[in-house]
Amino acid sequence: METLQDVLRGSTHKEVDYVQYFIFFPPGQTNEETVSKLQNQRIVITDFIQPWIRDYLWQKDRFSLSIGYDDRNDPAYPFLYGVTRFGDCVNDQWFIIYLLREISKKLPETVISVADNDGEILLIEAALELPEWLDPMTSRNRVFIHQGLVHIIPLPSTPADIIEIPIAGKLQRQRAIELVRQQRVHTQADPPVQEAILERIREYPQAAQTERHRSRCILPKQAAFVLLKEPQLLPLAVEAFYIRDPLSLKACATMRQFPPANHNLVSTITTFTRTTFAQTVSQKFYPPKPFHLPPVSQKKQHRAAELGMKLACGLEMLYANNWDKTDDEDATSYAFDRDPKWKEYVANVTRLGYFQGERQGSRLYRERLERAKEEYLKQRRLPASVTYEDVDVDDINTFAGSLPFGSMSPRKKIDAILATYSEEELQQMLETHDSEESDSEDWMHVDPQQLEDLLNKRMKRMQESVMADMDREIDQEEKSTEVDLDKMVANFEQFIEGSRSGVEGVQFPGERDSDDEFSEENEEDDELYDENEDAAVSFNMEKFMSILKGVMDDVQIPLQQQQQQQPDEPEIRKEEASADTESKDTLRTMMDEMDEEIYSHDKITASFADGTSEGMEEREDAPVNVRLNLVKNVLESFKSQQGLPGPVGNILHQFGVVLPADEDQPEESASDRK
Repeated sequence: METLQDVLRGSTHKEVDYVQYFIFFPPGQTNEETVSKLQNQRIVITDFIQPWIRDYLWQKDRFSLSIGYDDRNDPAYPFLYGVTRFGDCVNDQWFIIYLLREISKKLPETVISVADNDGEILLIEAALELPEWLDPMTSRNRVFIHQGLVHIIPLPSTPADIIEIPIAGKLQRQRAIELVRQQRVHTQADPPVQEAILERIREYPQAAQTERHRSRCILPKQAAFVLLKEPQLLPLAVEAFYIRDPLSLKACATMRQFPPANHNLVSTITTFTRTTFAQTVSQKFYPPKPFHLPPVSQKKQHRAAELGMKLACGLEMLYANNWDKTDDEDATSYAFDRDPKWKEYVANVTRLGYFQGERQGSRLYRERLERAKEEYLKQRRLPASVTYEDVDVDDINTFAGSLPFGSMSPRKKIDAILATYSEEELQQMLETHDSEESDSEDWMHVDPQQLEDLLNKRMKRMQESVMADMDREIDQEEKSTEVDLDKMVANFEQFIEGSRSGVEGVQFPGERDSDDEFSEENEEDDELYDENEDAAVSFNMEKFMSILKGVMDDVQIPLQQQQQQQPDEPEIRKEEASADTESKDTLRTMMDEMDEEIYSHDKITASFADGTSEGMEEREDAPVNVRLNLVKNVLESFKSQQGLPGPVGNILHQFGVVLPADEDQPEESASDRK
């Protein structure tokens, strides 16, 4: 059952944004051999990227690599992996992708996979350039980074390809890694895909420096000392302030750790990231009781004091929150001298040149040794098994390897810094930073034209793709307007002659009855129908005319009975011939009367087209062109549907005929509608 504390903290809960990355090396003969190789390569990679990440301010977690196994045994050997939360700063995510690309160039035998909580981040970025077959269902285990390029394993296009490339949904990760590394199949993505990814990371690593923003703040001395000593605490303090809850605000009522008394305040230049600065200044926050800000009329002082007040409150809330603390084991308390594996670990990294020939006891040697201790302890704490999907973001151990201060919680880090606090050291740091100036905030204000230019730059590829799609649609519409009228008339004739109807509607020629019971009951009838299907169709005109007159008594007697007639058969034939002549005369008279009745009505006469060409004199006795009238009536009926479903539209759909919209029809005027 949730407590009140859980409910209050849940009021600010938001989805956790993270990026997950895996680096696969060629496996050794045994897992032990592979693990030993990975330990060495991890140190090599850390040392390789250190110049880029040394002063980088991470929004939440840092880039970090650990050794792990897949919980589904795919692949069956260990590998390097990491998972980093980047919060609202997507630049952290793309900086990590840049690092992974550089690692793949530095170590060409590696195959790297990267994804975030939304899926395949590389495919999302290059969505407009992807082949049509590639979607979230078919992209599983098919997208990798290898030797600085994006690789996409294609679907098999021939039966021979199935031997190398399994069908969609069947590709195992270990098999996919082998395909990319061995290059027996062309997996390198097309240039437009490569360019879309490169465009996103082209500005790194310089972009990591331009994302910083310096601004003057008035802070309590302890807060200024902590932030100047460890700048990585600033993003954590801003996050604590940005997602504050009622329980966290209780700590700001007293400010025990960072008291803002007048004699305890200093002014200094503080380095933010653009994301953290925007998060801080955008929040409307009334100062707690311990704070006394300058009047608003003193704009610069008020601005610096307000910004410092928010940072100090964030630090106080960060210190008060104990729910994110980690293992108490750290590099200062662990007995490294008693751990034989640590000695073996140091020997391996020394052989790889990790210490770069520095003498033991030198400053650079001590720095690298401390970093190696943190990496060693981090690997000891992490679980051996990892998962690719459904990352448990609520488990702090999931991100234990990427926490900013390794095994130390932010609270312990603050305590360790404050333990070394001195007024002299604070003054030295203040003098160093006072030489810097605040950066312009113009980047936070975007006018409509700048926004338009930015959108045009970002949406250029999308606009080109949309225009290409529109051109294809126009071509298809132009092709669809070419209607074969002869084929349409033939389909109608076949429909009239070959269709059957029942209680469920019309059954078109070629359709099978869906009612199995009905089919079984009529199976014998169908067989008889099939036997006589090719038989000649006979039509008795005299019987048909007799039925029209209602004179059924004049039907000729069957041939069998005629053979049994008496010798006065000639006289009977004469009487029948006389009756037939009278019937024909009567029918002709009746048809003439019907024609006269029809021609006397102008509307009925005008409804039939006789096929007379324009300019020719119309004749009353001109024959009616049945096919022409059929086409005319179909088009008029389709036009009357006004784009809505209707009988003609449904029948034409069954024929596969698509009639174009009547764009030339003039709109009705207001007077006509009235």
